[in-house]
Amino acid sequence: MPKGLLAPQNTFLNTIATRFDGTHSNFVLGNAQAPDRPIVYCSDGFCELTGFSRANVMPKGCACKFLWGEDTEAAATAAIESSLANKTELKTEVIFYTKAGKPFLCLLDIVPIKNEKGEVVLFLASHKDITQESGNESDVQQTTEGGCKLLAAAGGM
Repeated sequence: MPKGLLAPQNTFLNTIATRFDGTHSNFVLGNAQAPDRPIVYCSDGFCELTGFSRANVMPKGCACKFLWGEDTEAAATAAIESSLANKTELKTEVIFYTKAGKPFLCLLDIVPIKNEKGEVVLFLASHKDITQESGNESDVQQTTEGGCKLLAAAGGM
């Protein structure tokens, strides 16, 4: 049973997806060379974490703007966009939202992946729910404003 949607002829993508599936169970791979950096692979764990199906996720960009919401900080979204545009690594904490609208504190790790020529061809965007680890679970669930305070209290940004 396949873990995601892959073009059968793309062995490089298959190798990357196989390598990271299991170690980073909540992740997407985005095409770094296409406009809007579309998601080309989505793990089962990412779908479970966010509540979105692959059909909902696959046509979207790997910045995962569909997870952004009211308390997603502008500084965090700017850092995500900058990391993708400049093809640089990023590790940050950000409030994201599930399909059902439930906020969660996410440790987002974006890693550019290079091919044998040294060109960035993919982005691995790993999403880890750290809401319980942060000690702010009730605050994150009840938040309607002040996302910056939550991130600061959790040690982010």
